[in-house]
Amino acid sequence: MTNGHETEKEQRPAGARRRRGWLIAGGSVLAAAIVAAIVVAAVHGATPQLGKGVTNALDPVASQLPRPSDTPVPAPSAGATASPTTAPGTAPAPAKPGTLDARYGGVVASTAEVSHDVKTPGGLTAKVASVESYTATATRPGEVSGPAVRVTLTLVNSTGSDFPVSTATVNAYYGSASTPADPVQGDASAKPFSGTLKPGATATAVYVFTVPAADSGDVTLTLSDQAGARLVVFG
Repeated sequence: MTNGHETEKEQRPAGARRRRGWLIAGGSVLAAAIVAAIVVAAVHGATPQLGKGVTNALDPVASQLPRPSDTPVPAPSAGATASPTTAPGTAPAPAKPGTLDARYGGVVASTAEVSHDVKTPGGLTAKVASVESYTATATRPGEVSGPAVRVTLTLVNSTGSDFPVSTATVNAYYGSASTPADPVQGDASAKPFSGTLKPGATATAVYVFTVPAADSGDVTLTLSDQAGARLVVFG
């Protein structure tokens, strides 16, 4: 009897150990299956698909934003035109007649090209006969010798009465910034308008302005035939 009881006691722990071993083995197989499933899912997520980039398996798909260089730049629409620009070294066009042009400090009465006749607000006929490169010789304090332009203008009195042309004012501007040019009134060539112009008579005047040699071909002139009158712009 004693041997039978001992054999039964020994057999029970052995069976329990076998069941425990099966449970551990089964758990290991299940864990391995789960790990394999995760690896397969990760590899599938990292595999490039047609039309798609490679995503990071550790990040949500929604977080895969395109880089700036990946974003396509839309092509210009048909018929689109570029904004107009002023060519380097070319002064912008004067303001429209009746409009204040701050560059020249007055309201524009009319515009004209060099060598073209134009009516002034006072009724005279004005023309810029020539604008030529020149080397000024300063003789008065504050004036500067050197590169300049020499401008010749004419005024014809077509008003039917005497006109005081001594009140006429001529100024010059150069370059794309319309920089004011300094007059050189002491130069021997300078002969501004003076006196009174009889009806039908013509007066000729010469003005000298300091202008850099590189800008001598880009000069705008303004003429006011009386103090406070609107401007005639030549350019």
